[in-house]
Amino acid sequence: PRGGGWGLKVETGPRGREPRIDPRWARAVAGALDGAGGAFCFDTLSITTRGLEEAVAHLATARAKGYGAQPDGLPFVVADGPDQGASVPVVHEGSGLAVGIARGAAGVDGLAVLNPVRPHPHLGFQGAVSALGLGMVDRETKIELHRDIRPSVDTPLCAGCGSCLDVCLFDAIVITAGRAHIDHRRCTGCGECMTVCFMAGIEPEEAAGITRYQERIAAAAGAARTWVAGEAPGRFGFFNFLIGLGDRGSGARARRAKRPGTLGILASTDPVAADQAAWDLVTARIGGPIREWGGYRQEPVALLDRAAALGLGSRDHRLVEV
Repeated sequence: PRGGGWGLKVETGPRGREPRIDPRWARAVAGALDGAGGAFCFDTLSITTRGLEEAVAHLATARAKGYGAQPDGLPFVVADGPDQGASVPVVHEGSGLAVGIARGAAGVDGLAVLNPVRPHPHLGFQGAVSALGLGMVDRETKIELHRDIRPSVDTPLCAGCGSCLDVCLFDAIVITAGRAHIDHRRCTGCGECMTVCFMAGIEPEEAAGITRYQERIAAAAGAARTWVAGEAPGRFGFFNFLIGLGDRGSGARARRAKRPGTLGILASTDPVAADQAAWDLVTARIGGPIREWGGYRQEPVALLDRAAALGLGSRDHRLVEV
């Protein structure tokens, strides 16, 4: 054991909104873990959300939402913040992918991923595998993982409203002659512009970038799991929160979306099974493919297939209600 206790990967979500993972849920999970006295919560710097891309603001947002601020609150750290030290370089043996594991999360003896399931522009939905693959790595690695994605504006659909420009953290979007244009020299491919587009007029260019992206996220998840486990099986818990799946914002995709509502919480030691179960539950509730909820054409097929091939788990699952 490294002596770092249990690390709980959580998401606070953007400032001014309810936390994506309520700190009470985190405390409940920590209380159920063996040796929870050393448990702490962490997140990593964002490449998509303004206010979460810098450590001081991220910490302030976490405290405002109840993390580390209450007498019974769990400590909270931004795991790749400058006060945590340099990231740990890890090369995933099965793929050759090099990642930087955030130093503040690198010393855990056990890892619990508390993931709020929600639509994702490149995956169809954000699940436990992608939360592991992106949540344990530093911001520089996140940017590198997204490099193959090239969003493109469907100009006839563009209203020139500037919503995409407002959310871009990399100044990659300009409005020219009343239409948005993306500078791919600056763009990281994060997909936030796709999420907020009022007319659903931004999509990835037709290329193999999505498949490669999903496979690299699976490899990053494999690297993170191997790092935590070392030569021992390690201790892992994956929680997919399917809570309030009707709260989607105001973009065109959200306006057209079917709303699954609340389906419960999935818990497993297998992130692949947890994601497949989430996928099955959502599509069963809405009576159609996942895009009718998220509004994105992508599905996490390559992600889950690659994760299973790398030994992270199995897409076969059995639900046990408790």
